[in-house]
Amino acid sequence: MNIEQKLNEYKENIETLAEIDSLEVYQWLMKLGEKLADDPLGKDKHIMENKVTKCQYDMYVDIEDNRFKAWSKAMIAGGYAYVLIDIFNRLDDEERKKITVEHFQKIKLDELLTLNRQTGFYQMIEIMLKKVHTA
Repeated sequence: MNIEQKLNEYKENIETLAEIDSLEVYQWLMKLGEKLADDPLGKDKHIMENKVTKCQYDMYVDIEDNRFKAWSKAMIAGGYAYVLIDIFNRLDDEERKKITVEHFQKIKLDELLTLNRQTGFYQMIEIMLKKVHTA
């Protein structure tokens, strides 16, 4: 699977939910946020280097067991963390290195988030991109 295919999958899902009601997107994100608890980032990785500081609640992201993982107290932020992790983890190393912030603008999830959540969303992408390029 390539980046465009995965982004289109999420974009279509977000558009469908948003057509019903923007609250549907938030409910969907909260359900995805619950899934982070299935395989969370280890507590030893909850360090400043991995912290999404622009998130209102504690949230961390890092590579563990050769995959991105995250942990968050916030359900909506956890939902967008799940989306980002799913996208990054479905791609091989070469595809990951091609990802840019602009790719994530295509799914238009940011347009449905509050300003505070948008800044956390984009900071998390930047952290993940940095880890991809330094791994």
